[in-house]
Amino acid sequence: MQTFTHLEFLELAQNEKTLKESLNNLETAEPERSPKKQTINNILNYSKALSVKKSKTVDYIEMILN
Repeated sequence: MQTFTHLEFLELAQNEKTLKESLNNLETAEPERSPKKQTINNILNYSKALSVKKSKTVDYIEMILN
């Protein structure tokens, strides 16, 4: 087990404090972005309407069922 001197411990504590402040600044600087609800609904509706079938003559046949 490694032992630390008092000065090393103080330096470690200061580094930890600086890193925590940096992390907090990152979290508050830019809010998390997410797609609009309408965009998600459009993608889900498209996936429900899309039909993909394997074919013997061509690899896959894609059809929109609407």
